[in-house]
Amino acid sequence: METSGAGGRCPVQEQRARWERKRTCTARELLQSERRYQEQLGLVATYFVGILRAKGTLRAAERHALFGPWELIYGASQDLLPYLEGGHWGQGLESFCPHLELYTQFAANAEKSRTTLQEQLKKNKRFRRFVQLQEGRPEFGSLRLQDLLPLPLQRLQQYENLVVALAENTVPSSPDHQQLTRRWFLRQGWLLVVPPRGEPRPRMFFLFSDVLLMAKPRPPLHLLQSGTFACRALYPMAQCQLHRVFGHSGGSCGGLLSLSFPHEKLLLMCTDQEELLRWHHSLTLAISSQKN
Repeated sequence: METSGAGGRCPVQEQRARWERKRTCTARELLQSERRYQEQLGLVATYFVGILRAKGTLRAAERHALFGPWELIYGASQDLLPYLEGGHWGQGLESFCPHLELYTQFAANAEKSRTTLQEQLKKNKRFRRFVQLQEGRPEFGSLRLQDLLPLPLQRLQQYENLVVALAENTVPSSPDHQQLTRRWFLRQGWLLVVPPRGEPRPRMFFLFSDVLLMAKPRPPLHLLQSGTFACRALYPMAQCQLHRVFGHSGGSCGGLLSLSFPHEKLLLMCTDQEELLRWHHSLTLAISSQKN
């Protein structure tokens, strides 16, 4: 039963009002930033990817190495925006989840994209002139192609922060709540896997709200899938027990995370203290979303 305090104030209603204000503010930021993001994706898709394809300034392999699945990511944003504009946050973000594989592909290709841009600007005079011409368009302002290429990875981090904030300020009884906390991408990055014997091994991890995916980079000379990752293990977060393990007292040299599953234990090392805390927070959120 809800009770009122002094002056007829109701703490429960006040808390709900604070949640709703934060939710409204986060939803507005998500919508406005998605519009800007889609606009910038469109600039690259139109003035770089599309025209380069039509002019043949770069071969198809070089163009794909530079931009990866850029046009598909642009299309995913075009699909998402109408949901956000209509206030259908949960439905829109849930329908967006299958497109997260595009961001995984883009992340795997990021280093190759950067080196391809540097190489082509250095040795391809025609491409260099083309880039200078396009960057000089008023639509780009002062932005350069090298500033725009990391956009999807930056947006992925923004999605994480905004969706987590949106979910945290949505009451469980809302129809959006379950959709906002179901199978959402939370974090990606390199961590060191510490085996029972031998040296720690670097692996790329992709954390979703329901599973943790461990991947290994394919060899650089792989004929068809160079620059991509091969899945090595998939861990269900509903069965995970998480503990922080530190081999030092304070400081900023990182530490260890222990993840226990019914048939396996995973010991992960991070050498950066802030990154370790971010991983711990995201893993805790994922585990909580499955057990609740």
